[in-house]
Amino acid sequence: MALDMAMTEAVAAGKVAPTLRLYSWRPWAISLGYHQSDQDVDVQRCRADHIDVVLRPTGGRAILHANELTYAVALPPSSPFFLKDVLTVYEIISRSLVRSLTLLGIDVDFERAKKTPKEFARGDLSTLCYASSVQYEIGINGRKLVGSAQRRINGSALQHGSILIGEEHLQITKYLSAKSESWRQRVKQYMQKNTISLNQVSDQKIDYNTLANALKSGFEQELGITFVEQDTSTAELQQARKIVSKFSILAT
Repeated sequence: MALDMAMTEAVAAGKVAPTLRLYSWRPWAISLGYHQSDQDVDVQRCRADHIDVVLRPTGGRAILHANELTYAVALPPSSPFFLKDVLTVYEIISRSLVRSLTLLGIDVDFERAKKTPKEFARGDLSTLCYASSVQYEIGINGRKLVGSAQRRINGSALQHGSILIGEEHLQITKYLSAKSESWRQRVKQYMQKNTISLNQVSDQKIDYNTLANALKSGFEQELGITFVEQDTSTAELQQARKIVSKFSILAT
């Protein structure tokens, strides 16, 4: 998370080009939106199961990063794809994701915001990213596949997103702050009905590398660009080390 922040700061300063960064997590981790509190998760359970807990530079809600791919896009104001309107940038990135998934034979669509279901009290699902959706979010037949959030940093845009490869994200209910076990089970059942992963719908087995290659090609095709693969700069790494404590809640 510190590296994504450092990357966005470098992009904003014109020191590096607009960037798409793709990665997975080891060990598994729960990331909380920038405005969330560590009180939203049961840190002791996370420690016992070797689940890291971090804050994201972006907003949004809690995600369990398990069998998934995380993307980060950093765009400066000088980019032809940058606009002041957050939702328009969100749409541009979403369309690139849709193109990428189409290359894998996955037919997806944009999902509109949904209200909290009647079986839950107001705010009951407010902790969970995959229990909500916003305009231009990506799903299949009404079930959420991609969770994303965007924030403006030093004038530039950073957008994070998690693309579900498998169903391990459902285990997040085990690590939410203590309520009743029956509540955890109801939330898990709700997420099972309202989320979907690539390997639930794909005719081929999709892994991280397959998805990463598709994202690279999909963004290039949709945006009419060609990526140049580069290592993270020394300056970005140094800056990330300076600020890492801002994002670390639990390192197992």
